[in-house]
Order: sequence, then structure tokens, then C-alpha cells
Amino acid sequence: MLNRRTWFVALVAVLLMGLLAGCSMGGAATPDREVPISVDAALEGQNAGLMGLMSGQVTWTESQLSSFLTELLKQNSGPNMPIDSITVWLMPDNQIHLAITFADGVFLGGNTVEAAGTVAVVDGKVQLNLSEVAANGLVATSGPILDYVNGTINSVLASPSFGVAASVTTGDGDITISIGG
Repeated sequence: MLNRRTWFVALVAVLLMGLLAGCSMGGAATPDREVPISVDAALEGQNAGLMGLMSGQVTWTESQLSSFLTELLKQNSGPNMPIDSITVWLMPDNQIHLAITFADGVFLGGNTVEAAGTVAVVDGKVQLNLSEVAANGLVATSGPILDYVNGTINSVLASPSFGVAASVTTGDGDITISIGG
């Protein structure tokens, strides 16, 4: 006869298997081109964003967007912020790849989280549809982990403070977002 402890261990094992469904070992494939991150590129990205608010359309290069996101995060967080940089690669057909580099010691196995997917406008909000997320050699291509990551990112992007986007298109190394009412 099974006792309570055995039932508890079995339940935890089933929950863990369900959570890891859709996961495999490896890493997300990121483009091999370098995206320089600098304060100057971040300022260019900020200026492009401000001009875009006036004109209704903004175009960022990979360097401008990566630098802007990295520096914005650093400026709006404390000294214990674990993220060192955010690198964004942009390809045609709204394809996007991300590499978030954490400070040493945040993760045991490595310090980079990689993601790949598409970017689109849904109900007037820019949304990411990540098809792959990888960290520490574990790759999620479906299931609850990927659903959670997509939901968390998109809930932040759905904030009214981001305005109403009409369209988003990516090219080879750039992204254009058109803003409406």
C-alpha cells in the first residue's frame, strides 16, 4: 500500500514532467553577426523614438534598439540589476531573435537566455510570439514554460503607456513601428 509520501513524490514527478513537456536540450540558434551596444547608439535610438512619436513612425536598427533597451534597463534599475545586456537581431518577415546576457553567478550553467520568434501587432499592441526560448542548455519550444514567457512579455507590452501600434515590420537589421491614435 502506498503511503502519503509516495503519493506526494509521484505527484511532484508528474507535475515536473508536465512542466518540462515541450523542452529539449541545446540552445536557440541566434544569428552570428555582431550587434554593437553603446551609449551613443542608445541615444540615437532614443532620438529616433522621440521623432517617431511626432511623425507616427519609428525605425530602429539592431544596434539602436539593443543599446536603447540595455541602457534603459540599466538607468531604471538599481545596482543589483542582474542583466548586463539585451541583444536584438531582426530579420525579414517579422522574425526576431533575442539574447539577454545576465551577470556572472545569476545562473549556474551559463549567463545567456536566448529566444526566437516573431513580432506583430495584436489589438493595437506590439506582441511577441516566441517559438523557442533557451537557457542553461534547456530549450522550450512549446508547453507551459514557453506560454509563461510569452504571456509575461506580452502583458508588459500591452501596457497603455506604450501607445497604440498600427503596424510593425522588420527587415534585415531594422524594425519599423507605425503608431496610431
